[in-house]
Amino acid sequence: MIKNIIFDLGNVIINYDQQKIIDRFAKNDEEKEYLMEKNFKAPEWERIDLGEITNSEAIDIINKRENYKYEELTKEFWENWYKSQKINEDIVEIARKLKNKGYNIYVLSNMANATFEYFKNIDFFELCSGIIISAQEHVKKPNEKIFNILLERYQLKAEECLFLDDDDTNRSYETSNRLGILGRRVIPNDCNDICNELKEFNIIL
Repeated sequence: MIKNIIFDLGNVIINYDQQKIIDRFAKNDEEKEYLMEKNFKAPEWERIDLGEITNSEAIDIINKRENYKYEELTKEFWENWYKSQKINEDIVEIARKLKNKGYNIYVLSNMANATFEYFKNIDFFELCSGIIISAQEHVKKPNEKIFNILLERYQLKAEECLFLDDDDTNRSYETSNRLGILGRRVIPNDCNDICNELKEFNIIL
């Protein structure tokens, strides 16, 4: 029996559209390519999600590597990109209904410390019985270790958990399934798809 619903944050609770974020900062196609290839896809992104470096340190590393070609753009991007993200209020409402029906709500997400600090006071987190953020644990999905941290810290039984994640590589939910957690990939930012996944487990809102 499912007792615990585990939510990813990016593209589930928080709308994380890389292209829209880039469009907000870039003035032309060259800047758009720079932000995608030299920032979103930079190795510093993973290091920040692991809590190894700060956003300020990423700015310095990237600017030095790119010979300060887009120095101000890099700084503006890293200091502000996450502030343009919107909360998926319809999905938060699903979580609220689940909570009211007696389900426990948890978070398991790859996220930087600065991003979590920015969002930590949103209403959704008041619904949560536990929150695991990669930068705080220094390990990311799909590594089994971060899933085990969640299970052990909150004394959860894997078979009583349903994990909802948008990971298009499928690796996160494959890891969760391997550990006995029921993992499902959901369509990014899609309230109806989450409802359909819940119905699969006879969870009717």
